[in-house]
Amino acid sequence: MVDVGNVDLFANTWQAIYAAAGNQQSVLSDTTVSGYNNQCNSWADGYNLNVKVTINGQWGTLPGAGPHDSREALVQALWATLQQVSYQDQYNVFSMCYGFTWQEGAPDWAYASGAGGACGCAKNSVQQNCGCSSAAEVSCRDRTFGHKVPSLIKANLYDANGELQADSLEITFASQAAGSSGGCSKIAKVAAALIGLIPGTDAALFSTGINVSCLELA
Repeated sequence: MVDVGNVDLFANTWQAIYAAAGNQQSVLSDTTVSGYNNQCNSWADGYNLNVKVTINGQWGTLPGAGPHDSREALVQALWATLQQVSYQDQYNVFSMCYGFTWQEGAPDWAYASGAGGACGCAKNSVQQNCGCSSAAEVSCRDRTFGHKVPSLIKANLYDANGELQADSLEITFASQAAGSSGGCSKIAKVAAALIGLIPGTDAALFSTGINVSCLELA
């Protein structure tokens, strides 16, 4: 499991695939994006985490299927699995925070009635109601969520006879934050959540749905 902080998973997987040139047949990309994985981040803080996302996929047209059905099934299956496993380790990330020192006044939005901010509580303080770990009374404007994801996740297609096809989609994650083992212990919940979910645009073609398995990497 890799700590990817509050990096936008949807933008850097699903959207990145469909934005890539030649995605009708394949995608090969290697990008590094920045984010936060600290719970509380001052307005003066820069990003403290770099996350490398590598996407490698190739697909064709299966007999009796539409021209993009293989791609749709792979992308939807991988994204559904990634969502389920990342939600299990979700944590708060507060940014644009003020009040770490007594000299630091809070901006006008912190006192505005009904301003909402990161917490929606009085003066948008995160100290008591939102879990920002600071001895001071800190006010934060933005709240996002951090995630831990598998270091590698791969989707394969099988035909109706259970034969493995050449079509596949693989995404790997790496970051500066320390990783952890035990990702496969979460797969039972993921598999249960995906029962009955059929990816792609042709339910008859992909009638067996998503079957999730896991291999611990050394």
